[in-house]
Amino acid sequence: MQRFDLKRFRIDRKLTQKELAELLMCKQNYISNIENGIKPISKEKLDILQSKFGDISRYYSDISPKQNTVLKEVTPEDFMFAGADAFSRQVVKMMNDKLIAPYGILVEKDKEIERLNRLIGRLQNEIEELKKGSAQMENPAGCANAV
Repeated sequence: MQRFDLKRFRIDRKLTQKELAELLMCKQNYISNIENGIKPISKEKLDILQSKFGDISRYYSDISPKQNTVLKEVTPEDFMFAGADAFSRQVVKMMNDKLIAPYGILVEKDKEIERLNRLIGRLQNEIEELKKGSAQMENPAGCANAV
């Protein structure tokens, strides 16, 4: 499997993340995510780099999984904390990408929805009362006959 080293490419070309983002018609945080290994660079973006800068093949490197890797001196607690840390980083990333919302925000929004639903109910009742009052004003004789 091959990986394109966007950071090395960018630094060699003396470009900032912002300048590269403008060139690739994307946001700066997308460049950062690629450089940090969070997202892969798309084929379309590589094609843009190839057409703009020519041969970019020297920035590809083979990344193959290491075979028979054995972790030594790692306690179950170390392993658990590493997993918890990775999970926390992923949750924060999802919040930053607006894929999920913090629980507190959801609770606040639920309370606001309940408050607005109660207000809608009160306003609907007021409208019905006004309609009844309006009907009585238009036809007072009909109302007297009904009694």
